[in-house]
Amino acid sequence: MSPSTPRLPRAVWLVLAASLACSLAIACAFPLVDPDEGRNAEVASEIAAGGDLIIPHLAGVPYLDKPPALFAMAALSIRAFGHQPLAARLPAILATLVTLWLLARAAARLVDARQAWRAAALTAAAPLSAVIGAYVIFDMPLTACVTAVWTLLACELERGVSPARRALMFLAVGLGILVKGPVMLAWALGGSAVAALLLRDAAPLRWLGWAPGGLLALGVPGAWFAAAVQRHPEYVHYAFLEETFERLTSHAFHRDQPWWFVPAVFAGGALPWSLATPWRAPLARSSRLAAGFVLFGALFFSLSHSKLVTYLLPAFPALAWWAAECWRRAARPAWSFAAMLAFTPLVLIFGSAQLHEQADAASGAPLARALRAQAVTTVRYEDCYSPGTDFLLGQRSVVVSATGEPLTSNYALRYREVLRQRGQWTLVDSPAVAPPADAIVRAAGHAGATPEGFREIFRDTRFTAWRRMAP
Repeated sequence: MSPSTPRLPRAVWLVLAASLACSLAIACAFPLVDPDEGRNAEVASEIAAGGDLIIPHLAGVPYLDKPPALFAMAALSIRAFGHQPLAARLPAILATLVTLWLLARAAARLVDARQAWRAAALTAAAPLSAVIGAYVIFDMPLTACVTAVWTLLACELERGVSPARRALMFLAVGLGILVKGPVMLAWALGGSAVAALLLRDAAPLRWLGWAPGGLLALGVPGAWFAAAVQRHPEYVHYAFLEETFERLTSHAFHRDQPWWFVPAVFAGGALPWSLATPWRAPLARSSRLAAGFVLFGALFFSLSHSKLVTYLLPAFPALAWWAAECWRRAARPAWSFAAMLAFTPLVLIFGSAQLHEQADAASGAPLARALRAQAVTTVRYEDCYSPGTDFLLGQRSVVVSATGEPLTSNYALRYREVLRQRGQWTLVDSPAVAPPADAIVRAAGHAGATPEGFREIFRDTRFTAWRRMAP
């Protein structure tokens, strides 16, 4: 280790250990929540079972709503550890640790040890980070990629240009694209541009003109995109116009939120330090750079017509860096900072029973337990689907749906006729032409009469299931 790269203080390693313990506790204690976690875990499971890495699938139908990186990482974990929630959540857990390490390493190099552990601790203690750090969605791996870009950029502004550092920045952009698509480019370009405005200096933009950078950032994602388009030509229109432009500019995805949504996410997602921090305008160059990425996220998602709480997660490490500087300048007693860090663990501990009840009600775990207890080997879903149940059972069920709506896949819903023409539509149009099954599952609100020759074995607020009776 060079003299210019100080060792991380012991407090940082304690933060990393505490974050890992929290993530493992959440991952092992709570079931996968449908639709997002169950769906993403099942897509990864179908890859792990020998499925297509270029074109992910859900219930046998091409699933091109997102690029394949998260699914591929989860598939490796599932092969290693089996069909359990921890396996599917492991990529998010590792991404959380990488995010905290990147943050602390940059802070230790550019400021001091106190900034390093405070920034990491504030990030880890934010409720949104703690929960999404053990959740099977794309936002925590994306957060690690965004954090890599701006922390390495902060080092460049202080230490000078390094080809190795720039290569890592562009590789992080490429990985982010493979995780969640073009939004990674928005974070990299937009965050750098807003930071340049705050610094009144074009320096944060110069890395974007590095000649080899385009190849490093777009080479692998471009190769994957070309392979996907060769097999699904409509994907060009879907990826750029529907999934990206239409999502940002139209109401088609029904994710509009009021004007106060973004500040509410920042305030609630980082309780209690979002309110307790003695906020001041950032002074340090690195803090103004971090503030640039925070302000970009706030502006971008305020203007976007598609808003979810998790979309703002990549801004939280930068917000924590800014907050850490404010705490250092305020010189408040150490106990007040330590007290804030206890908030999220206490909420998770004392609210665990209620949180588990809510997660269980939205998961496929209860249905999976009922089907497993009845030794069911084949399942038929009729106008409904629980991908989390399929994941836990380690099998692919028959889904009866003429529209594909139960898959919660915008791509499948919009291009089902194209997929039918290619023979890639594996869903069955009606129960009359569906193959026999040991169990039938319907939505609880539209269960209807008990199918002939079956008996009810399960009922909750989401599903009703019947088991075929022995002859």
